[in-house]
Amino acid sequence: MVKVKWYRDIWIPLEEDIKRRVEEQIGKMDLEKVRGFREYEETGDEYILPEPNPYEGLFVKVVKHEGKLMVVAGQWEHGGYVEEYYVGEVVEESAE
Repeated sequence: MVKVKWYRDIWIPLEEDIKRRVEEQIGKMDLEKVRGFREYEETGDEYILPEPNPYEGLFVKVVKHEGKLMVVAGQWEHGGYVEEYYVGEVVEESAE
């Protein structure tokens, strides 16, 4: 089972509905593909989630950072990305 360990005190507020949709999408992803990504901060390898819609001002993506699968959220404005932050970590829990 795949979950997101959300960080506390994140700089971009994410409503519970958005967190739930992000978790649902990550649960359906082929994480092996993302594990094959290179370091995000060196290469920019990323998978942008379809929801929330980036054209509505907020984007969420999954990246590989320091050997971990991370969730990044950012705010979008016309002309490009404004700011983005690591907001959580993708973790796999064994079904017991």
